[in-house]
Amino acid sequence: MTAAPWPNFFIAGAPKAGTSSLHAYLQGIPGVFMSRIKEPNYFSRVVVPPDHPVRPIRETEAYLQLFSGSEGFALVGEASPTYLADPEAPRLIKDVSPGCRVLASLRDPVERAYSHYLMMRNNGFTDRSFPDEIRRGFELCAQRDIVLLRPDVGLYHDQVARYLETFGPAQFMVLVFEEFMADPAAALRKILAFAGVEHDIGDFRPPAYRQYAEVRGSFVRRLFGNRTVARMSEALVPSRARKWVRDRILMKKAAKPRMDDEGRRLLTDYYRDDVRKLSRLLGRPLPWRNFPEVQGESAGKVA
Repeated sequence: MTAAPWPNFFIAGAPKAGTSSLHAYLQGIPGVFMSRIKEPNYFSRVVVPPDHPVRPIRETEAYLQLFSGSEGFALVGEASPTYLADPEAPRLIKDVSPGCRVLASLRDPVERAYSHYLMMRNNGFTDRSFPDEIRRGFELCAQRDIVLLRPDVGLYHDQVARYLETFGPAQFMVLVFEEFMADPAAALRKILAFAGVEHDIGDFRPPAYRQYAEVRGSFVRRLFGNRTVARMSEALVPSRARKWVRDRILMKKAAKPRMDDEGRRLLTDYYRDDVRKLSRLLGRPLPWRNFPEVQGESAGKVA
């Protein structure tokens, strides 16, 4: 049996910055093959070690099987948001797919961290307050075998610089999550042009963005926190059916909790210098409301 090809397109992150939506939108584009299982984390050797609760797909044969049936597709891809922060991932990806394209979606790091915190709370990984979870992340960030809110994931400058150095601007694209959400069709056109896929998306209308919701009880919380169950559902149940069950049965609409001022202040102070450096690296202001003072500081390289 002929082995499936290595993918030539990677959505590398960041977590909670629209990677699931990007993966889903691209699945519907002719000529694009996206793995049914999202987040295999095959190349995340540091951020997701083998003993991490979010089990990676580490066996090469099992990983390549995700792309079985992709022969003839112009773009063959996957989305693992841990790749952006993993220091070894760019080199490992380039070793097997030197001509690939890599996309990173970056979100205001304070808002990204809070969204991640709410997900952890919904999935039963924490019952701590947001500031306490931030401090725990600072204290235990060296421990890679536990689920944490890791503030360092939002230090984008060095992560982006590492991919630019490895692949160059022709093969690495930065998407700003807030701009993607404001105009998904325009963002998708840019991505397809970057990836070399010719397709007119016309009057593309994405599904309504998922509103904040909470799980219906402790049993559902345990289901959401079980990665084995998640992997099985991805492999066996079509994405539309999974979304219907999630939105109609497993979750209930709720008002999104307001981020407390202490948590916002802790993270804004932590990220400010990095956002400034990132803005200079990208040669553009970043539309992030937590960093208005950085908006005009955008001289330097262009990615």
